[in-house]
Amino acid sequence: MTRTPILHPAPELLLDYAAGSLREVQALLVASHLAYCPDCRRQVADFEAFGGVLLEEVPAEPVSVGLLDAVMARLSEAPAPPPTPEPAHPIRSLLPGPLRRAVGAEPEALEWVRIVPGIHVSAWALSVGTASACLLRMGPGSRVPAHKHTDCEMLLVLKGGYSDEHGRYAVGDVAAYEPHTPHHAVGDRDGECLCLLVQDQPLVFTGPLGWLLNRGIRF
Repeated sequence: MTRTPILHPAPELLLDYAAGSLREVQALLVASHLAYCPDCRRQVADFEAFGGVLLEEVPAEPVSVGLLDAVMARLSEAPAPPPTPEPAHPIRSLLPGPLRRAVGAEPEALEWVRIVPGIHVSAWALSVGTASACLLRMGPGSRVPAHKHTDCEMLLVLKGGYSDEHGRYAVGDVAAYEPHTPHHAVGDRDGECLCLLVQDQPLVFTGPLGWLLNRGIRF
């Protein structure tokens, strides 16, 4: 039985996502969460429907004569995209569809960078300005090094689970941390935890080895 997430993106993020105004890395996390969560899909659909009603109430603006013909002519000149072949035997991906398309591969095919024993981040990353997204892997019982956030951070659990001072997070759950929120994530002991990590600004490691980690790692 598929688990329904119990921890979700904030309503304002869902509203911005429905309006198309959410930044790319945050939109990737929200779209990936929607693949797990029927409740948030319904909420986004309601926001989109409400936005459609508002658009219908906006007075129409006159356009130049022949605009439609010009647009259709431009569309007819564009080459048709090649058909996408369907695999003979579709492979079920560990990653939700939006994230799988962004990453372009399964986690086991990616290169990984070790932070400390048991903690790895993917060489794959998506960066837009100061915001970034990557995959975070925690081995059973492994602890992410102590760190602080200079801005907001979100994690979407893709496999397994982890715990910190604020609770436990399982597949499909979204954990959101405000700037300067301390937390010490520890992977569940019964298996590996895989997350999508989204940050508005790079985090800063603290603790005895913080200075060394900060010199060699920015994620």
